[in-house]
Amino acid sequence: MNDPIEMVDRLGTAFMSQDVARVLACFVPDDDITYVGSEAGESATGRGAVEKLLKDLFARPESYSWQASAATVHTVPGGAFVLAEADGAEHHPDGSVTPFPYRVTGLLSRRASGVWLWRAVQGAEPS
Repeated sequence: MNDPIEMVDRLGTAFMSQDVARVLACFVPDDDITYVGSEAGESATGRGAVEKLLKDLFARPESYSWQASAATVHTVPGGAFVLAEADGAEHHPDGSVTPFPYRVTGLLSRRASGVWLWRAVQGAEPS
């Protein structure tokens, strides 16, 4: 079983892998999903649109990851809203890493198995 804060880290690790299927596995299995990144144009709703956006993001030479450093979780029956401060990292092809502050907010659904999965998530780079 996982918890909502672990899902922030799981998504960050999946992004670093640049594996579309691995990232989509962090979301509920139906079509009612949304991903919004921190840059203009990085917004998609629906499994097909999110998959296309992820393919475009992962075509970049750099990859990104993040890990929660603090979080607030508001739970409701069957769901949770997460607001997490995170340590982001931009991984460059030469092996160097550039750290940056990151924020992850979103809605998680709790499955009958007890596993939490993202329904909607937004990443932002606070200034």
